[in-house]
Amino acid sequence: MWRTKFTQMSLFVKLALINAMALGAVVLWSGSAIKDYACLLVNDYEINGPILNSELHIYFLQISIIAFSIVFLLYFLFLKRLIDPLKNLTQHAAFIKKGVFPEPLPVTSQDELGKLSEAFNNMAQTLKKNDEKRDQMLKDISHELRTPLTNLNGYLEGLQTGIIEPTPALYGILLKESKRLTRMAEQINQLEGWTNFHQESQMLPVQKVIEDALDSFNLSFEKAGISVDSNIEKGNVHASEDALKQVMSIMLENVCFYDEKSWVKIIGAVRGKMYRIEWHNKGQFIDPDHSEKVFERFYRADFSRTLKTGGSGLGLSIAKEIITMSGGRIGLQTDGTEHCFWADIPLSDKEEF
Repeated sequence: MWRTKFTQMSLFVKLALINAMALGAVVLWSGSAIKDYACLLVNDYEINGPILNSELHIYFLQISIIAFSIVFLLYFLFLKRLIDPLKNLTQHAAFIKKGVFPEPLPVTSQDELGKLSEAFNNMAQTLKKNDEKRDQMLKDISHELRTPLTNLNGYLEGLQTGIIEPTPALYGILLKESKRLTRMAEQINQLEGWTNFHQESQMLPVQKVIEDALDSFNLSFEKAGISVDSNIEKGNVHASEDALKQVMSIMLENVCFYDEKSWVKIIGAVRGKMYRIEWHNKGQFIDPDHSEKVFERFYRADFSRTLKTGGSGLGLSIAKEIITMSGGRIGLQTDGTEHCFWADIPLSDKEEF
């Protein structure tokens, strides 16, 4: 019981208690010992006057040295127990500096040191995850760049050696691969930009943002032969306007790229404390078991279709990053061909319709 209470005390209170206990132990023990010794000298040996004072001074010095030694030892053991977590934390920090992530620090108390250890563990875990994500992203980027670069190198070597004759169609293929590399580089930059950029959220009329996005895609939908049906409620969300426009652009581009049945339905509705946007269409096959994986960087349900459309596998990752930073969620419901992508965005506390 007392151990539990002690671990819950603040570090300041613990140190104050240790000091008080040490001082109290010295005073009580020294006072009691000197009193008993004085009574012994006076009653049993009948010593008094200057000799008594001299004997008491000597005894007091001896008692003080013994008491100080004992209290110092106890004080040292108490402080060592308090300081050991700091030493462990220093060692763990040195490991992390070298790029090694050791096991989490043990959290044995709820005082400032315990909270510091817990915060350090959380920080180390975050750094480890970020390090793993960075390594994985570098591998993914290398893998994604390999195919278009191999194609470009092959065609260019063929042109240089005369094996391939230059034709407008060939130049079109080279231009397409070059644009694909450019688009991939731009989206990688966007993804990292949204990851590191803390957007300024504001009260935003979401209906206008959705309608403006649909207007800007009218020409693209007409060229693709896609009919648009929309049912959008009014609502004010707490988000960044640029961020929400980016999400709308990504989702509508995906409709244009992967549509199969030439229709799309956009729904916007208030649901509790969230505003939900849904994008319904019948598109190319997505395995229902992969409904969460589609938001991972460079994920592709079908590699061949990505080559055909020029996609990079980064668009939905960017959308997820933006929605998550806005305090919302994004997901996919699908039976394989008929898809419903959805995003929940927090409503603003002030509703002005």
